[in-house]
Amino acid sequence: MRFIHTGDVHLGISPDRNMPWGKDREKEIWDTFKRLIEVCRAKRPDMLFIAGDLFNRQPKLRELKEVNYLFESIIPTRVIIIAGNHDPINKGSHYADYEWAGNVYFLSSSEMQGYSFDDIGVDVYGFSYHDKMIKENKYDNFKPRNKEHINILLAHGGDENHIPMNINLMLLNGFEYIAAGHIHVPYLHKNAGFAYCGSLEPTDKNDKGVRGYIEGEITKEERMISLVPFAYRYYLDLEVLISSNMSKLEVMDIIKGKIAESGENNIYHITIKGFRDPDVEFDKTEISLLGNVSSIVDETEPDYDFESLYENNKDNMVGLYIEKFKDRTSLSSVEKNALYYGTKALLDASGSQQ
Repeated sequence: MRFIHTGDVHLGISPDRNMPWGKDREKEIWDTFKRLIEVCRAKRPDMLFIAGDLFNRQPKLRELKEVNYLFESIIPTRVIIIAGNHDPINKGSHYADYEWAGNVYFLSSSEMQGYSFDDIGVDVYGFSYHDKMIKENKYDNFKPRNKEHINILLAHGGDENHIPMNINLMLLNGFEYIAAGHIHVPYLHKNAGFAYCGSLEPTDKNDKGVRGYIEGEITKEERMISLVPFAYRYYLDLEVLISSNMSKLEVMDIIKGKIAESGENNIYHITIKGFRDPDVEFDKTEISLLGNVSSIVDETEPDYDFESLYENNKDNMVGLYIEKFKDRTSLSSVEKNALYYGTKALLDASGSQQ
């Protein structure tokens, strides 16, 4: 049985609204989901698993129609869905009585249910959220009925407020594969009898690293499971190490080059480290224009020769100030900033020798 496993698509979400690229993100998330449907159309897997949070909130009727049309376009692939904590089936939900295409199987009950696909020898189990929080452990002790079939469990949760899970215990229950959602970081357990697909696109600045979907093939004898990177954008940490002989323009060019190398679509948290010329100061607004930069942290230290400064200024305010920081090897970050910025201010004000 060949399958694609996704979840935490969060259709309708608009990440980074206050950022220049934010206006495009809601459409990009829909477009990435459509691209995944195109993959299914081309590869024709037996099943597409959606492990909760297809939508970021209660879906609108027109959105369900759009999604249903996409699902219908990939017949004969069967689509198996559960609702997660972001799109639970509550009062007034369009999920409750929506008439899906014939290849769509919505595990809509709040209690465990299953579908048997005898033609391919597969049983799929799962249930949907009907509330935003479920603190009860509902997966750990459930076992499939037909051991002759390939048994799949769709699960959504993994923290104390959203169905706590004991993964090792769940793996003992007789499922060939547990397709999990809710945790946005992709995770494949050992021989991949259990996997979090992660979010299809990153939806928050904390969703760092690769995002995509899981592709697999399962028989009773073996599993072949892999993560396929697929997101249009990733949130990435970018560390820039500089030295005191670099000019500000050189550092800007280094940052610009690293962004080009790592992908101009991606969104970056930039940390600048190392020693800089004391006269060089970085304009964070200017750096943010080099690409999709969500935040900038300047951890550089001005490259002062404090011994020489002290010797040349021991009889004035500069020297007296430096003397207050005698043991410079054990300064806290606050003390370092006080030393560096205080020294610079006194030098600028007095015109003392540097």
